[in-house]
Amino acid sequence: MPTILGAAASGLIHNQNVLDTVAHNLANANTAAFKTFRALHQGLPNPEPTPETSRLGVATTTRDLLLHPGALLASESPLHAALQDDAFFIVTLASGEAVFTRYGGFQLDRDGTLVDGAGRIVPDVNGDPIRLPAGLVSPYLDAGGALIALDADGRPQEVARLPLARFPNPQGLELLGGGLYRPTPNSGDPEFGTPGDQGFAPLRPGALESSNVDVAEEFVSMIVAQRAYSACAKTFAVGDAMLEIATRITR
Repeated sequence: MPTILGAAASGLIHNQNVLDTVAHNLANANTAAFKTFRALHQGLPNPEPTPETSRLGVATTTRDLLLHPGALLASESPLHAALQDDAFFIVTLASGEAVFTRYGGFQLDRDGTLVDGAGRIVPDVNGDPIRLPAGLVSPYLDAGGALIALDADGRPQEVARLPLARFPNPQGLELLGGGLYRPTPNSGDPEFGTPGDQGFAPLRPGALESSNVDVAEEFVSMIVAQRAYSACAKTFAVGDAMLEIATRITR
């Protein structure tokens, strides 16, 4: 494909990906613990063009995950807690696999087991399900990640503690959907700890982390991508017209 058409076509594809990414971010602006994606290009398709293979434009577009914390929102549930650093909560899938999430909207199911909003079990530091013993009432989470409940005499009793995990390269985590992440070789092995200990920040009880989407920034990105898309479309039209002229001349 001639350089002008190839460059314009690659620009159309890249800016379409930017607009798709912006739309995805804005759709989740009010999703608790949602993390923003940012569409980035990787430079020229061919970094060392030759007269035979000369090609300009934009290379493959990637989507980076921005994991900086979102603002904290007050919650009325004593079992809700928000992370204040780059750590993750741990939940267990039905298959028994441990996966990771930023969402701390926990609750007790009918058996007294601590679960997330989708019913996935929250394990303790030993990997066992956290269950509220019979006779204990009014459970709540504290800043140290401890699940505490009151006994018959009104004295607080620690039931279990929530473990946390962090990764050397969290952007390398595999996204599973539903706010869940799975480790990959690119993310590195998790480092485990508990809130307030071993370099992990305390939890913020009675709060949830909001999304980290900056709506103003997303609209700016959308406007820039729209203008760039329009310019690439016009460039493609110019290139097409030039080829038409060249074709008529050679007839």
